[in-house]
Order: sequence, then C-alpha cells, then structure tokens
Amino acid sequence: MTNPPGSSSASDETLHPPEPRSNGLAIASLCVSLAGLVTCYGAVLLGLTGAILGHIALGTIKRNPGQYRNRGVAVAGVVVGWIAFGLVGIGLTFFIVTAPDQFADILHGIFRTISGG
Repeated sequence: MTNPPGSSSASDETLHPPEPRSNGLAIASLCVSLAGLVTCYGAVLLGLTGAILGHIALGTIKRNPGQYRNRGVAVAGVVVGWIAFGLVGIGLTFFIVTAPDQFADILHGIFRTISGG
C-alpha cells in the first residue's frame, strides 16, 4: 500500500534529514551587540554580552554540525559585540589623554561617593 501524497513515512525521514534550524543564541548575540553599538553607555555591558553569546552560539553550532544554519549571524554578533566594546575603550582612552583634569575630577567624585565622604 502506498502513502497518499503529502504524507510521510519512516523511509521518507531516513532519506530526507530534518531541515537545519536557527540558533537562538546567535540571533540574541547579534541583537544585543547591535544594541550595544547603538547605545553609548550600554556598549560596555551589551557589547561584551553580545560577543560572549556569539562565542557560545559558535561553539554550539560547531558541536552540532548540520543542526543549525545561522553560523554567519553568530559571527556577526561576535564581531559587532567586540567592535562596540572596543569603541568604548578607544573613547575612554581618548578622553583620558585629551582631558586628564576632567577625568581626575570624575574619578575623585566616584571615590568620594563610594567612601561616603
């Protein structure tokens, strides 16, 4: 007896493996990294978080070949996350070099607030 069109049997599943699916961590990595790139103050936390999520997604994709299809999204999340994190470092370095007195005043205010005096 043959199967009607549109139905599947066990032999169809062995001939056609399941379609690769999207990795949610890769998508989250790119979204968080882009948010870090767009927001100036969030770039430290969001850029770093996006890069870490992307590295985890790449590891998952590497351990399960053929199961996930969006390796490029994970790579983009890693790259954009590290760029966002690096831009904050460059901006902070630029601020320290060009305005050392203002930077010292900011640090003094932070330490005074922490110490309660």
